[in-house]
Amino acid sequence: MKQLYYITTFLLIFCSCQNKNRSNESLFQAENISTEGLQTITVEVEDYDFEYLGKYLKAASYVQLAAEPLIGAIKEVQIKNEKIYVLDAFSRIVCYDMQGNVIFKIDAVGAGPGEYVRISAFAINEQSRELVIYDNPKTTLLYYNSDNGKQIKTEKFPKPNPGAMASSDGVYYYDNQFHSNYPNDSTLHYSLLLSKNGTDIVQRYFAHNQAEAEYHFSATPQPFSYNDSVLYYCRNFDNTVYKLSPNGLKAVYEIKIPNPLPFSKIEEKANEMGLMKSAYSLGIECIYKCENLLYFQFYKGGYLQVVLYDLSRKKQIYCGKRLADKAGREVPFYRLINGVYKNRFWGYITPETIEWALANEPDKDYPEIFRSYNPDSGNPIIAFYEVVK
Repeated sequence: MKQLYYITTFLLIFCSCQNKNRSNESLFQAENISTEGLQTITVEVEDYDFEYLGKYLKAASYVQLAAEPLIGAIKEVQIKNEKIYVLDAFSRIVCYDMQGNVIFKIDAVGAGPGEYVRISAFAINEQSRELVIYDNPKTTLLYYNSDNGKQIKTEKFPKPNPGAMASSDGVYYYDNQFHSNYPNDSTLHYSLLLSKNGTDIVQRYFAHNQAEAEYHFSATPQPFSYNDSVLYYCRNFDNTVYKLSPNGLKAVYEIKIPNPLPFSKIEEKANEMGLMKSAYSLGIECIYKCENLLYFQFYKGGYLQVVLYDLSRKKQIYCGKRLADKAGREVPFYRLINGVYKNRFWGYITPETIEWALANEPDKDYPEIFRSYNPDSGNPIIAFYEVVK
């Protein structure tokens, strides 16, 4: 299998001094968002490759996903209730146990009853044990049993048209950046929507700014970040991270990235690819906290920048293009983090990553699971990392 690993981070950050948007302070007051304990984090891009990640993280275990079915390019992975759910480019979800064995797969592409055209987003409701798929072309929600994959029901969901969805504490959240498909329904002109049953919207946050809502992108990364039982959210054109709960939102981190995108660029609808290659910092995503370490990503100068920050010391450990351990054993490869589960960071490692590393850096002290790996027939490996104390 030759799997291409895509990284898209097109979330854009607005300037805190811009006068077209409400200030953070007034936004919090208007929408009753708690700011108690809000931490400010300032990061600067460093000009060297970080090589000693093993001082902070240690590989604790690996899960080799079963070779059948062969997975296409991964779109999203969620780990909940001792199960690993993988959405791939074939618009199917394969569920594995924590040993990598297949439990079930959902593969129902079609135009008939109970089928979907495309899995646009999905969420796992741990409380109700439901897996919910959103099919944008058919504007439908499909509900499945998250333990065995049996279909439960389908529900029409004509609006909103969310770009992403998530579930935590038994409720559902929708990221709703644009409202061009329902311009006259002002009740849905909000970036974050909450539903208790999946279809009925009962709470709304972050009223749309027209300039932001009109600035569409060809691809938008996942705005939700799962951290064990905690769900973080960072909306488009923002630099504040929110902890979500059915009772309200709490602003937990205000992240100051270098040279953030001016609001004038949003108003101008500046060229997307040009901004990616510019000196502006674009987007904050993949926000994961484990023990005293905070990990997140943003885009600058044509490169994805990854950040590791020590919350206890209020100190940046690293911010740059590469995050790897020099020896290659504690964190074997250049690595991105994809979540936190049972107080461990985790990330998936693609066959292409393993193949490149073994061919180009053969002298590293890789664990045996990688030495014996066949990139042509193997599926990704899930790696779990402990914080070094």
